[in-house]
Amino acid sequence: MKFFSLKAAVAACLLVATAAHAGPFILAGTDADDHGSANGVANLNGWLFMQRALENLAPGVTNGNKVVTILGSTGSASTASNSAFNFSNLSGAGWTIQTVSTANFGTFFGAGGGINNAGILMMDSGGNVSGGVDGNAFVPFASLIDNFLGAGGGLFSQANGYQWLTTLLPTIGIVGGGATGLALTTEGGNAFPGLSNPDLSSGPWHNYFTNTGALPVLARSTTVSVGGEGVAVIIGGAAGSITNPGGSVPEPTSLALVGAALMGAFWSQRRRKSASAQ
Repeated sequence: MKFFSLKAAVAACLLVATAAHAGPFILAGTDADDHGSANGVANLNGWLFMQRALENLAPGVTNGNKVVTILGSTGSASTASNSAFNFSNLSGAGWTIQTVSTANFGTFFGAGGGINNAGILMMDSGGNVSGGVDGNAFVPFASLIDNFLGAGGGLFSQANGYQWLTTLLPTIGIVGGGATGLALTTEGGNAFPGLSNPDLSSGPWHNYFTNTGALPVLARSTTVSVGGEGVAVIIGGAAGSITNPGGSVPEPTSLALVGAALMGAFWSQRRRKSASAQ
């Protein structure tokens, strides 16, 4: 039987320890950016939901970046996103915000581009809000967005058509609709504490999801149901990428235990080898 060498044990520990936690994401069928406002001291209605979403995503971002990046929004869509950020607790925690125009998407998502410095990507509700960006604009970059999440970034997206999502998950269904009333599921409450049903229900929603597979359902309609269950209007996860929800990376405690186990195995084997040589 071959024994672990010190170099091999240390290398194994480093390999495990360098794995990065994956980031959180919220995919909503809402157009909260078109159904909100601010009164000078606080966000109201849909913009409050957007604020709550950012506040609940930020602590789960683990890629070391504290930049919220608005992807292409102009006009009312941009105003809503900026207001959601400005009244949130993110700036006090060292976060900043920027907007990348659709004309600069290629550079932003390209090798060595700005996505490497982003913490949270923010997509508006497309044609449902003035100045919105249609989901088709993100299709060429769908895999890069998924990789960004897998590397610890976060994402908040609303009802932009989700063509980029079906590129990643061809079996998922994006169904058009229009109703009010949402309720957090148990998974939603656990993944994003602090969000409330009134925050989510401040305006109508325009899409719901079917065949969500392993993607957790975070909120369901209280008025539209299929098979006796409210349809899935908000999906996402506290960690992982869209194609690997929940991630496969150990928690820090697990990393420490693995490292300790490897070192323990090394010293145990070394003692046995030393004893047999005497």
